[in-house]
Amino acid sequence: MKTSNSEQLLDTLMELQSRYPNWRFGQLVANVSDWANQNVWDIEDTDLLAAAEEHLETLSQHNEKTGA
Repeated sequence: MKTSNSEQLLDTLMELQSRYPNWRFGQLVANVSDWANQNVWDIEDTDLLAAAEEHLETLSQHNEKTGA
């Protein structure tokens, strides 16, 4: 079964929430929209998802380099 963009976005945001447990959920969404250089009120789900996935990829690459 194919997951919808909304489901994929929520799954990705939950993964980020586990990486940043001290952030409130609204704070997380605001930060992800900032990573996409967009206003939180204007960002499309697809752009939010792309920014979140890009950040997770960056974290993964950093962890591979540092052995964390």
